Amino acid sequence: MESDLKEDSSEHTTGTDTKIDILNATVELIREEGVACATLRRIAEKADTNLALVNYHFGSKDKLISKAIGKLVGTFDDAFAVLEEEALEPLERLKQFFYRYLSHLQQYPGLAKEMMDQSRLILCSQHEYARYSQVMKTEKLVRTLQEITRETDEAVLSGMMVQLYGAVFYPVIMNSYMSMAGDEPAPDIHLPELEQQIEMLFSLYFHKYTQKP
Repeated sequence: MESDLKEDSSEHTTGTDTKIDILNATVELIREEGVACATLRRIAEKADTNLALVNYHFGSKDKLISKAIGKLVGTFDDAFAVLEEEALEPLERLKQFFYRYLSHLQQYPGLAKEMMDQSRLILCSQHEYARYSQVMKTEKLVRTLQEITRETDEAVLSGMMVQLYGAVFYPVIMNSYMSMAGDEPAPDIHLPELEQQIEMLFSLYFHKYTQKP
């Protein structure tokens, strides 16, 4: 029961350090295990504080989860920044985006597991996770894909983006999911390094767009 935790907030500072500790503990729980596992009890235990101070600093669990998700999303900023590097060819920008994003995602097995197990969203803040997911639908990504393909049909571009997501994200997410469950990938499946996977996919998927006339 959450009431088993210490309730005497006078034993703890209510300063900035405690607020940061609570936020960092929430981020770590989401990163390692997913949103549904970030209960108030576990957050308070991980931050070595009590429930009274969690509520004091953030007002509600939803507000705390919102700030933690925002902080996690911020760690992917460098992946999106590469889409602004106009000195790179659009194909290289998109390739680097996926490589950087997936490199980060490999460090967040909790989020990867959340992506695989959609039913768990019922148990957590659907609004905040949906906001996180919107990062994957940014306009800049579609525009970069349009630069590569010269495609003007929005439906075609959206379909291509979904196909790319599925091809590059599924192996990484599945591996993270299985690792958290203590399972091993099938012995006959040997995936190359992430960068090589992306190179292979792009060389096949964009072959007709990169051929010399």
